[in-house]
Amino acid sequence: MPVVFPLLLSALLATPTPSPQPTGLIYFGNPAAKLTVVARPLGFDPDGNARWLLVAHFLDAQGKPTRIMANSDLDWLSRDGYVQWQTRLRFGQPAAILKTHHDGQLSMVVRSNIPKLGSITVTTDTRTWHGPRVVAQALGPHLIQIGWFPQENVLARVVRIDSLGRRATMLVIAGPSYTYRDTSVTPGAHYRYIVYRSDRAPVKTGPVAALPAPPYTSLPAVSGKAMWLYFTVNPIDPLYYKRLDPQAMVDQAVRAGLHYVELRTAYGAYWEITPEAKPTIDAMVDGLAAHGIGTIGWTVPRDTTFEDLQASVRTAYYRTAKGTRFTGLAIDLERGAEFMGGDPQRLNALWRYMQHLREALGPKYLLVSTVEDPYLEHLDNSKYPYRQIANFSDVLQPMAYWRMMRRTPTTPAQVKVLLQASYDKVLAMSGRRLPVSMGGQTTAEGRNGYPPAEEITASLDVSKRAGAIGECFFDWSGTQPFAWDALAAYRW
Repeated sequence: MPVVFPLLLSALLATPTPSPQPTGLIYFGNPAAKLTVVARPLGFDPDGNARWLLVAHFLDAQGKPTRIMANSDLDWLSRDGYVQWQTRLRFGQPAAILKTHHDGQLSMVVRSNIPKLGSITVTTDTRTWHGPRVVAQALGPHLIQIGWFPQENVLARVVRIDSLGRRATMLVIAGPSYTYRDTSVTPGAHYRYIVYRSDRAPVKTGPVAALPAPPYTSLPAVSGKAMWLYFTVNPIDPLYYKRLDPQAMVDQAVRAGLHYVELRTAYGAYWEITPEAKPTIDAMVDGLAAHGIGTIGWTVPRDTTFEDLQASVRTAYYRTAKGTRFTGLAIDLERGAEFMGGDPQRLNALWRYMQHLREALGPKYLLVSTVEDPYLEHLDNSKYPYRQIANFSDVLQPMAYWRMMRRTPTTPAQVKVLLQASYDKVLAMSGRRLPVSMGGQTTAEGRNGYPPAEEITASLDVSKRAGAIGECFFDWSGTQPFAWDALAAYRW
């Protein structure tokens, strides 16, 4: 989605105009007067990385800790690896993770722009870190990944030992290497691996079990009318989970005739259904299921790392305390600094993420690729890899936010033209006749305000006539009463 954490009121508390964004720093405590940084190694991972976490902390004028809840701005600068900033919700304050394949000293400059508190330089040396430097871990029922640190530059060989003691050479690489994905494993089976490198002693991993087969999913789960929904665990945010009323939301979904809800579970590697939020979210998922309304897990990738992919796989296996499972998985494949824009693989990261996820979950788990709209954004396969993404997808879901993408307001007739063109072009760019679920707009994203009821009805009508299997609207938090009425009145 185009905004990661917009501060909009929920549909049940909606106002006729968008809620204003808060301005200035918001503190839980006194204003900050000093920046400090806490750094610690995260160890070594199946991508063959050393990972280093740095978290910014602030002190007030009296030297007491204070927390910035919103609107700070920090730079995380290093030449020693790839740096990804983290949402403050993950570690409680601004943070970043540096990853590298190379052994030795690492340095990071942390610069506080808002509030303006200067810079701090922090260093570490991976040669002093403890923990296994060869790591094997299951990503799903069909994929176990092995990483070795530091990068091997001459020759690497990976041998697999199955539960019967049989050995097989899985990989021999001449030249730079640091990871291997074993996609020939059997769900639930146990394996060990030995990694041989040119100038090091062989390393044998402990037993690793591939995950059991994921729950059954099918295409009808992503058909019909739907709504995107997300929440936060930030108490200053109107989307704070404690402000959600699960029963009222279930009633709203039933009245609107929704067939499913796309619920965001992960932003990058950050798992959003925290233990505190889980009872509220589970009550909603269970309540929807009781009325035959499914929940599709929605994740927002930021990188092609094992940890990021693991959050999507975790979503596929999620179940409520009562045992209700998600009915599929939708992957929000967007460019830009908040999404996959920082991945070193750039555009290739978008389709490689889907490739690795498909390898991990297998061919039968329902994967929806939520893609940027090729018509409204003037994109082709040179600017966005539709064709490659389609190879690993069951459904394509173009984000056809017609009012957000236009300079001037639209009419119902224009909406029909625009969405028909979006539907046609996404199929043309994909090169496959995949099912399409249109991504519609009910919020006031962009300069043109809320789509009126007539445009919402027009979008549903053209999507259905074009051949789409459904339409999912962005998003619950900004959907006004008149929009809910329009959804309720349209049969799909």
